[in-house]
Amino acid sequence: MKKISWGTGIVLAIFIFVILVLAQTIYLMNQKVDLVEEDYYKKGIEYQKEIDVQKKSRELSEPIKFDFNGQYLIIEFPKDLSDNKLSGEILLYRPSDSGLDIKLPISTDSLSQVIPVSNLKKGFWRVKLKWQYDGQDYYDETSFRVE
Repeated sequence: MKKISWGTGIVLAIFIFVILVLAQTIYLMNQKVDLVEEDYYKKGIEYQKEIDVQKKSRELSEPIKFDFNGQYLIIEFPKDLSDNKLSGEILLYRPSDSGLDIKLPISTDSLSQVIPVSNLKKGFWRVKLKWQYDGQDYYDETSFRVE
């Protein structure tokens, strides 16, 4: 058996290192990346508007109530609002997989909306409620865990 000289050993070690780095780079470049928002730069610039809208939501006579009982998510709007002037959308946001996000329109008959969650994948969910009432924008947010 022939002995390998130290110079050949160094060249082999560098060659193996380069191959491992290239393999890791190729593997990591093919991984799926879920961004929090696709247009995060634009959202970052407009964040002050979102803060103002959230502040306006906190100044309501009574806050929006989110009730999660394991099977249903119930959203209750303040009683002093008129349901025919209420519009907007509900986003069920899954931070770990944007493909599972669900957008629903607000449809209230009695200032509350019931959303069944039995078809949602188990794990952490965030509810983002963007709504308008009487020409004013409002925003509320909460989170829940489906078990």
